[in-house]
Amino acid sequence: MVNQSLRITPRLGVLVGATLAVSALGAGTAVAQDDQQAAIIAAAGQSEDTSFCGTEPLKLGIHDGYGVNPWSQASMAAARLEANKCANVEQVVLIGGGDLQKSIGDVDTMVTEGVNALVIIPDWGEAQLASLQDATAAGVSVVPWGADPNGVDGTDFVSYVDWSSPEAGTLWAEWMVKALGGTGKVVFIGGPAGNPVTAGQLASIVEVFAANPGMELLTGSTEWPVTNWDPAAAQQQMAALLAQFPQIDGVISDYGSDLAGAIRAFQAAGRELVPMASLEANSLGCAYKDLKATNPKFELTTISSRNWLGRIAVRKALAAANGLENTEPSRFSLPIYEDSLGGTAPQCDPAISPDHYFSNQLSPEDIAQWGVVQ
Repeated sequence: MVNQSLRITPRLGVLVGATLAVSALGAGTAVAQDDQQAAIIAAAGQSEDTSFCGTEPLKLGIHDGYGVNPWSQASMAAARLEANKCANVEQVVLIGGGDLQKSIGDVDTMVTEGVNALVIIPDWGEAQLASLQDATAAGVSVVPWGADPNGVDGTDFVSYVDWSSPEAGTLWAEWMVKALGGTGKVVFIGGPAGNPVTAGQLASIVEVFAANPGMELLTGSTEWPVTNWDPAAAQQQMAALLAQFPQIDGVISDYGSDLAGAIRAFQAAGRELVPMASLEANSLGCAYKDLKATNPKFELTTISSRNWLGRIAVRKALAAANGLENTEPSRFSLPIYEDSLGGTAPQCDPAISPDHYFSNQLSPEDIAQWGVVQ
């Protein structure tokens, strides 16, 4: 667990990355499915737009309930890089390290230290809502993202920014039905017990499978094998499932790096790989490239890891702190990102980290500099 506070004095000037400007994507809470790939690219790119920064000196709190795995590091890098465009903004960075009480205390600490805005991934959902409400009451422009605290936009915080977790579960389950021809035994592994991200996905998977009687979810309809989003734990959970079930025809995981651990468990058990669905990860694309020839049943689909949403959260929080309007959507219905059955080959770059997520348009150098809190 990392307990230190990191303060960053912003560099003069702005980072110029992708040339696609991030424009207002229109009012409302969702983006049409047909526009998703364009929206992902636009939101992920480092545009030259700095209108959300304002001109007065501000303190921005950035918090992640975990902050220690590669997904959290990519999320942190995306948020910090976006805030780094603002020469008038000081960043105060804290991570919870997987500790609910520390995360709640961190929010209180940031409020006491005078942050004007806060972007936070409240991994424990509603258990963190009261602390966000208190920060809002203290005059902080709060934008939670990545895990739903079950509050009310415009009342408990500025707005909650995220994809639709239940829709992700629906997409994975429908793809699995197609991959297995409507008949098969499937396991689902997920993050910490009770977290709202995994729970929303599982509920949708159960619903899709109920409409397809040939599909059986071996791991249950209300709980799941808990990985805590740790690939080593995911490998252990998958090894136990392989020992328990002689037939597993498909695997769904809510974290791409966890699915890579599950693949290692299949290999260690000498079991043939099967259709798998998750979030994108470089390791998955490389596994598909390397192992498909000897595992003909192995197919893979992924959804964007969506860490780029942290950029939108920062823009909304700082705009609100400056009394400026931000008309970008808060909710995104993400499509399938890679699909070996649909002709979209999983991406692989063996020269970079296996935990790299391509849709974020972050370089390994970006993550090394901005994603790791010492």
